[in-house]
Amino acid sequence: MDLFEEVEVEAYVYPTEDIEKVKKAMLNLIPDLEFEAFDKGDYILLTGKTKSRKALSRLYELFRGQAILDTARSFLEEGYFGEEIIIRVNKQAAYAGVVNFNEESALGPITIIIRTKDPKRLMKWLAPRTKDGVPIE
Repeated sequence: MDLFEEVEVEAYVYPTEDIEKVKKAMLNLIPDLEFEAFDKGDYILLTGKTKSRKALSRLYELFRGQAILDTARSFLEEGYFGEEIIIRVNKQAAYAGVVNFNEESALGPITIIIRTKDPKRLMKWLAPRTKDGVPIE
């Protein structure tokens, strides 16, 4: 069984920003995105979607590489509604290839929406509970 059906990523792109850099920031977290851009006047709504099996592999690696499994787990649990898990991350940090859940930024966050039939299993895989930094699930 697949862990998820689809991953969607979205961000507002303001006139002061380079849309290609925002795409790169999104792709640094979720590979294989297919983008669409919607002009909203004051900003562009940039969305990326993928059903690629590797879509969450980068987040999986980043959560472990940055040793932020417990933090990631709490944000995943907080953003879990039915068959969707929604997390928001800092756009500039994502551009640098890092996950930062501090979304306080003038340019707004990147929103990641994971659609899954089994959110608990997905969370356990993506960000297991840890003890002294070691996964225990």
